[in-house]
Amino acid sequence: MKLALCGLPSSGKSTLFLALSGRKLSQGKAREEASQALLPVPDARVDRLSAMYQPKKTTYAQITFIDPPQPLIKADDPLTKLPAELRGADALVEVVRNFDGGLGAPQAVADHQAFAQELLLSDLITVERRLERMAQDRQRGRKQDEEEAALLERAKQMLEQETPLRGDAELAGHVKLKGFGLLSAKPLVVVANNAEDDPTPPDLGDDSAPVVIRASIEGELAELADDERAEFMAELGIGQSALDRLIQAGYAAMELISFFTVGQDEVRAWTVRRGALAPQAAGVIHSDLERGFIRAEVMVYDDLLAQGSEAAVKKAGLFKLAGKDHVVSDGEILHVRFSV
Repeated sequence: MKLALCGLPSSGKSTLFLALSGRKLSQGKAREEASQALLPVPDARVDRLSAMYQPKKTTYAQITFIDPPQPLIKADDPLTKLPAELRGADALVEVVRNFDGGLGAPQAVADHQAFAQELLLSDLITVERRLERMAQDRQRGRKQDEEEAALLERAKQMLEQETPLRGDAELAGHVKLKGFGLLSAKPLVVVANNAEDDPTPPDLGDDSAPVVIRASIEGELAELADDERAEFMAELGIGQSALDRLIQAGYAAMELISFFTVGQDEVRAWTVRRGALAPQAAGVIHSDLERGFIRAEVMVYDDLLAQGSEAAVKKAGLFKLAGKDHVVSDGEILHVRFSV
């Protein structure tokens, strides 16, 4: 899963990236390339499973945060160039400035609306250009993909009405529109970058429920040892780190769940979309498992924890065989049977 940090200049997205990745940022010169951090997804369930099975290897799910270089524009100008890295991301994390910091009083609502408008405008330009090319090809007698054209027309209508494409699940997820990297179709997590002494989420004027993160504090926390960090967080009343909260928000926005595979060789967490069937989950592990899927042996993490062993789960009648129509739930432990 790739999450791209974005927002207006001086929103603090690079400071947030530092807090998430624990890196030191270069000072005094603009970056020309995006910074990336591949991080494990903390999951106490993986820790408990690893303690139970004592595997040779423990593998957490992974998440990539991308910090694109900021366009060199004035903060009060509309965005004229969006970083290309946003189009390849699975979801966007919009960072909204909600602190002064010598930059003047925050204008969180106006900044949030300006960024939303830029995404809509970018998508509208992309859609209109594609429709124009299709119209030219039609005049030349070239065969057209009428379904794609109909989808683009629907998208154009939504964008002209200033409605993000993520509001239409069919359009946002349709395979024939995926290649355009439409930005308003991507799941969005809104982060309010608050002042150090302000834990209150701002009202952004819409149905956004921003994740409040005080990036300057989180940056300091990232440089502390684990025991010092825990003590500092307790003093500040911070229950979870920025990384934990952003991961949770990203999973919720993208409708992702985790399932596990266990054994003496490896305990591993895998990520799949909510509603995925067992063969699709098997395909996340390896394409051969989906292609040759026969069945999955399934138990639930909570049942394993309560019973204490696989044998006890089976004895309690909580172990089941699942076929191709089984919908995978968060926390299930799968062992896939297949034949290729």
